[in-house]
Amino acid sequence: MIAIYITCVILACLGGYLLGSIPFSVWIGKRVTGVDLRDHGVKNPGGMNSVVTYGMKIGLSIIILDFLKGSITIALIDQLFALDFFIAQDGANIWHTLTSILGPVCCIAGHNYSVFLKFEGGQGLGVFLGITWYLNPILLVFYGVGIISAMLLFKANVRIGTLVIIILEIILIMFIRINPPWSHMPEFRFPWTPWFMQVKLPIILLAMFAMIFIRALQALRRKSASATWRVSTDGKREFKHKETPSE
Repeated sequence: MIAIYITCVILACLGGYLLGSIPFSVWIGKRVTGVDLRDHGVKNPGGMNSVVTYGMKIGLSIIILDFLKGSITIALIDQLFALDFFIAQDGANIWHTLTSILGPVCCIAGHNYSVFLKFEGGQGLGVFLGITWYLNPILLVFYGVGIISAMLLFKANVRIGTLVIIILEIILIMFIRINPPWSHMPEFRFPWTPWFMQVKLPIILLAMFAMIFIRALQALRRKSASATWRVSTDGKREFKHKETPSE
């Protein structure tokens, strides 16, 4: 039986990676406009560059699709691995916990290092937001308010602002006892967890943070334009454009 469980975990991770790898920004943009956004703007095949390159209508559609990649991945994992088949006699479910951590990481990895784009890709932010919405919509609201405040008030760039906010979310979600009705996450707690804390969700966020942090470091090392994307003093977006390889 252990082999079957492990196979299920591997398949879930592989499925998450392949779903995350679907490059909607490149495929849809090239088919509709004939333009490859990897050659325009910040040369990043992600949601924000899609809006800049293709316009709000197409760009927003791509952002939503990236968002859904994350939501669908974590939703399928949460629902399928909560079935009685995976639950031990004592009520524990290590397979749900393990896959809930690895699955989102694989989905973001697929987006960032897509097998369809020769292992290049975006930043993983859209996928991350889709996952956090499913885990707890409060996290999505917190991110939205936080990133807007960071960019407008402190002129922080998107990457740095995102990393700081995720760290704050990890701390915040430890003590939020309100969970969405569709989630099975609270049902399978670590036995040593205090009653007033959550541990599983912070670990999931921490694992995703690691993937986004790695991607941010790679962009900074390349001196990528998207690594310095921020809001200027007049409220408009700005970035330093450099002729660098796409990220």
